[in-house]
Amino acid sequence: MSKQLVFTVALKREIPCDWLKASNVEIATLKTLSSGGFKGAGDKSVLFIISGVGLHASRKTAMWIKENLNPLFVVNIGSAGGVKGVTIGDWIMPLTVRNEEGGRLNLKDWLPFPLPESINIHRGGELLSVKRPKLGNIPSLWRRFNCIDMECYAQADVFKDTDISFHSLKWISDVSGSNAISQFLRSLPYLRDEIKSILNFLKRREEPDISVIIPVYNREKGIAECVASVLRQSLPPREVIVVNDGSTDGTMKLLESFNEKIRIISLPQNRGVSAARNAGIKASKGKWLSFLDSDDMWKDDKLYRQWKFLNTHPFYEAIQSEELWIRNGRRVNPCKHHKKPEGWIWKKSLERCLVSPSAVMVKRDLFEKNGMFDEGLPACEDYDMWLRIGRETVFGLDPGFCVIKHGGHEDQLSKRYPTMDAFRINALLKALKREYLPEYRMDIIRILQKKLSILIQGSRKRMMFDRAEKYEAIYNSIRKEVQV
Repeated sequence: MSKQLVFTVALKREIPCDWLKASNVEIATLKTLSSGGFKGAGDKSVLFIISGVGLHASRKTAMWIKENLNPLFVVNIGSAGGVKGVTIGDWIMPLTVRNEEGGRLNLKDWLPFPLPESINIHRGGELLSVKRPKLGNIPSLWRRFNCIDMECYAQADVFKDTDISFHSLKWISDVSGSNAISQFLRSLPYLRDEIKSILNFLKRREEPDISVIIPVYNREKGIAECVASVLRQSLPPREVIVVNDGSTDGTMKLLESFNEKIRIISLPQNRGVSAARNAGIKASKGKWLSFLDSDDMWKDDKLYRQWKFLNTHPFYEAIQSEELWIRNGRRVNPCKHHKKPEGWIWKKSLERCLVSPSAVMVKRDLFEKNGMFDEGLPACEDYDMWLRIGRETVFGLDPGFCVIKHGGHEDQLSKRYPTMDAFRINALLKALKREYLPEYRMDIIRILQKKLSILIQGSRKRMMFDRAEKYEAIYNSIRKEVQV
């Protein structure tokens, strides 16, 4: 069974069952799972599991998920009793969950699916998972927390040391007190409607609307084959935009030979790949954007496979495909550390860029939310971009080898800028400035320290002492935060 996204909920009454089934979502109960009666349809990537109330049932559900499904994401969704700083009808994404014995676990501050703009979710606060509810005068311990449930801690504890990304999303259905039960029952219809809104992405059955953007500079020996590979796609894009970044060779003449099949944007002078991609993004009209570097090519079914994947896994807003690497005319196998990840790739991407521009398809909304390519970075601009997007966006991975990536030629950026980590440092410092969670800040700092140490040692070895002092100053400034 292949399920990438699993929702757990305590009660069947909390979810719109008929609506979910109509949206191609499977629903199972813990009883069905335990009896072996659930088989699971292979083409459905989302599953709802009704655990039943209580820590024991919740933990048992989590154990079954871990042992039988091992999905990428688990989201505990449903109702919670409000205590401090919340009111009935609020959505809350707590950052920590505790139990009555004092256990404390951190939760993710993002969700593995897109939210509609109409939904306002409060990020932060603490959730307390209790053994049994109490009406009326609740214990003073409970009053320290924002909300109370009976499930979340047990599941977070099961998934804490796994690769499964666990999330919690709670709707305040009552304010803990003597009227909690009646408040909860009155809230149920509203909760079901709210969940429909939250999971609106499941209804995505849109027509393909893809813009392809190709930046090019002095590539007369390869641009024709590159463009032709896009025009051969079995799923044609809405438009093919080629941005001529001030080429001085025969590139423009070759592009003009494609006539109305492509749209050409000419920059008056060479401004770099970031400026060229940004010009293409601004001129594009598609809801989805796919990039192709001018020295790479696509197989004929690249767009088709990715679009099919997105419709099967509608919670993704970004996807990439596997690549065939060709270096100096011969196929080579990438190193293990270049293996493309899927899911929440941000932490793995801190070390090195694991997203290839030629392999991605991205919803244009992500650029509106996270900004454009940094035109101040002459290299590693893609590393910077995917760190920004990947902080709260999950990446799908189509296993098909749909991209032919060429390397080894003299004008590659990696040859022009052999010390690529110098540019990654800039991107990491930007990420550190944006980051507000201590745990994630430490992840960035660890990689920064590692890369800075290498650059300091290399600069000293080459007797570039001014540069070494510059990196040492950065190292010392971030070391202060570690010591604190």
